[in-house]
Order: sequence, then C-alpha cells, then structure tokens
Amino acid sequence: MKFDTLLHKITERIGPRQGHQGDQTTAPTMSGAVRFPYGPFQFKVRLSRGALYELQASTEMHNWRTIANGTAAADALDYVDSEASKHSYRFYRVVANGIVSDNLLGYASITLPPGFSLIANPLHAPNNAVAELFKGWPDGTTLNKFDTRFFRLSENAVAHGKWTNASEQLSPGEGAIFYNPTQDYKHHSFVGEVMQGHLSMPIPAGFSMRSSLVPQSGHLQEDLHFPITEGDVIHLFDRDRQKYVLYPFENGKWQSGAPVISVGESFWVAKTSAGNWTRSFTTAE
Repeated sequence: MKFDTLLHKITERIGPRQGHQGDQTTAPTMSGAVRFPYGPFQFKVRLSRGALYELQASTEMHNWRTIANGTAAADALDYVDSEASKHSYRFYRVVANGIVSDNLLGYASITLPPGFSLIANPLHAPNNAVAELFKGWPDGTTLNKFDTRFFRLSENAVAHGKWTNASEQLSPGEGAIFYNPTQDYKHHSFVGEVMQGHLSMPIPAGFSMRSSLVPQSGHLQEDLHFPITEGDVIHLFDRDRQKYVLYPFENGKWQSGAPVISVGESFWVAKTSAGNWTRSFTTAE
C-alpha cells in the first residue's frame, strides 16, 4: 500500500489533529458588563481553556495596569472589580497568550445636580434607548436632544413612571440636556463598549450638540482633536452655577482659554462651516 493512501486511512480513523490545550488563536472577548449600585463592576471573559491571561484596567486607555492574571480553567470566567468605586470611569481589556481582546468594556459615572446638565453617553451599550440608559428616574425628569434638521429640541420626559419616548436613542458622539427634578445630587453610570476603529461625527454649520466618540477627558482641540475653525464658539454648561460659559475661537486662538471636556459631558457648538470630528482608536493604543 502506498504511503499517501495509508496516511489517508489513518487520518480518516483518528479525525483532524486537535490543538494543544491553551491555544489562543482568536482574540478573547468581554461581555455582560454590569455596574452595581454599591460600586463593583462585573463582566464576563470568553477565552480558550488553559490560556494564560491578564485582565488589565486603565482610566485613559493608554497606560494599562494588570489587575488579575492566571490560567483559564474554563472557556469563560467572571470577574468582579471591587475597586471600581474608587474611579469615576474605568476601562478593561484582556490579553490571552499575547493576544489582546477585540473589544474594550467599561463604565463612566457622572454626577447630576438638581436642575440642568449637558450630558453624553460615552459608551456603546447593548441598547442605547433612553428608557434603558435612564432607568428609575422620577416623574418630571426630562431629556432633550437638538434636531439640526428642524432646528428644535426634542421632548422626552418621565411621566407616570415611564419615558414618553422610550425608544429615543442617545448614542456616543451625541449630546442632550438632562433635567434632574429632585433636590439631590444623583450619581448615574453608563456601561458598555468603547467605540473603536476610524470614528467620525459630522459637525454641521450652525448650532449642534456634540460629545466625544471616545470616552476620554481633556482639552477639546489638543487632546480630543475637535476640528475647530476660525469663528467657532463652544458653549459649556456650568452645572453648579446653572449657566453657560462661552469659548470663542478667534484670531487662531481661544479667547477665554481652551475648553476642557469631561467624560460623559456634551456641549453646544456654533460652527462657521461644516466639518467632521474624526478619531482613530484601537485596543492596541
């Protein structure tokens, strides 16, 4: 019998060769993120059994710190970050056998004082509907987005325990005016994935409400790469004083100092000409 015929018969009997335990040929993934009211953050990791892994955390997604490591005893593991209450926002990735996870999970918490705030959803949640993002808010709570086509604010409110436009979306890059009808400072958390790849948000001429597509804080132009041009004016809202603060860009510079944007904050922009706010961001950064 010829050698190749014999080899064919042997492989038919034993089937394809199985990989070694712990082989990680695809990127690990994370899912099932939950932020508990008392602080901890929990998520699931899917990876190959036997893989050597590191769970890493960061607040700015450039410098990563290992918070847990080991050998995967199963194809999935649950992790609870008990230190999450120490951070207003934190992001997570997994490295398994040298391969970085193809997604980033995280949370961002903001404080909403009595009255109005300009807010943003900095993370892509499984469901970005207002009713899902803002559960448990009392009657009288409102959220208004600005429609650049009709030049008017949308109307959405909690009445009889439900949002009047429950399916309205608040996605990363957009902004909204949020009204807290209580007399208390309320903590609110967003949970989801960090947007990655080549990201772009159109900025029309005239007024619009926008926020960063990447959950990072910093100077609007220098750190967040906003396409500012001569004559543009940025309007931030001071939540504590309940008033707008204007930042005009004239003669090639900011006239009132460079505006600084926080994670979970949106702003008004009065733009002289249309542009695109672009970012390129991946887990490898």
